[in-house]
Amino acid sequence: MQPCDGSDFVHVVNRIPFGARKMICSFESHIPRKFGLAEDAILTRMMLNEITSNRCRRLVGMSHFAKRTALAMHEGTPAYDVIKAKMMVQHPNVELGREGDRLKDDDASRLVLTFVGGHFVRKGGCVAVRIAEKAIEQGLPIEVNIISSLKAGKDVWSDPTDPDFLKKYLDLLNLPNVNHEPGLPNEKARELMGKSHFTLLPTFEDTFGFSAIESMAEYTPVIGTSVCALPEVIYHGRNGYLLHLDQDELGEWVRPDKTERHTEAYTRIYHDTIEMLADEALEYLKPLIGNPEALAAMRADARYTAEQMFSAEVAGPRWDDLYERVSRESVRTPAVCDPVLDQSSPESPAFLFEDRPVGGI
Repeated sequence: MQPCDGSDFVHVVNRIPFGARKMICSFESHIPRKFGLAEDAILTRMMLNEITSNRCRRLVGMSHFAKRTALAMHEGTPAYDVIKAKMMVQHPNVELGREGDRLKDDDASRLVLTFVGGHFVRKGGCVAVRIAEKAIEQGLPIEVNIISSLKAGKDVWSDPTDPDFLKKYLDLLNLPNVNHEPGLPNEKARELMGKSHFTLLPTFEDTFGFSAIESMAEYTPVIGTSVCALPEVIYHGRNGYLLHLDQDELGEWVRPDKTERHTEAYTRIYHDTIEMLADEALEYLKPLIGNPEALAAMRADARYTAEQMFSAEVAGPRWDDLYERVSRESVRTPAVCDPVLDQSSPESPAFLFEDRPVGGI
């Protein structure tokens, strides 16, 4: 920001505004995002000074995964206690779809799955097209939509760099049960998700996975992986399915270091994991073919999750209350979250289903 911007109070996302009089900083994973900068770089020190100053009143993780990641980043440093004291969690929110359940009268005789992700490998596009190929091999009536710019390989920080690895999955885009769109406006993408029985997000590494909550806002359950923030969104068997990946203490997938991504061993792990995830997803999907009642229950639960946890209508008053409190706080005093007033978003959607019958019936 310009030092003379004149705003009394700003809220930024994945940014740190130099010169702000008072601020809230929301973040997806790391804060500050200093990728490529040395610990002792001038800009690194400037960003750290801003978020530890009294001008920064709250650090708001978009997920508990983001909070864990950020705290681990600063553990053992002089900044840790200051940063932890002002940190809270507020999940992103989304406008709810207004069209109702587009598959209300569908007989589920043919399942449609939609994958959305610019990073084709990292987000799980390889899993999506293998699901389609395995469905043909097994005679299953499954169609897969791919919305992706297909960015992958050496230009994506976590992908295997072997071009032969990528080519065999890109070739699967030509399968008769795969439809590829290089990109769609958000409105069209959400419409397509709403016309799908599931959205696919079998991601290997994600800060949140925004397509998951957009999908649920359109009544569509999600098949995702059990890493990062997705367990905070998906409750297995009710609003979607979680495919298993081994995780570390932060919730990230356990695999070789990314510095090894040019090696055959790294590529092999990706290949084997893609096969495992595709097989697991198909096992969840098979009993749902021709079972509209079970799908209707999951779709109702997906929409219920969006309404209760991720709707703009629910989030708006919470942000308004926080803005009002922060606007009254003095920058002469240290910023500290109130555990009652600054209530964090829940770590799991499980609470939604404790007393809710299947499908909300």
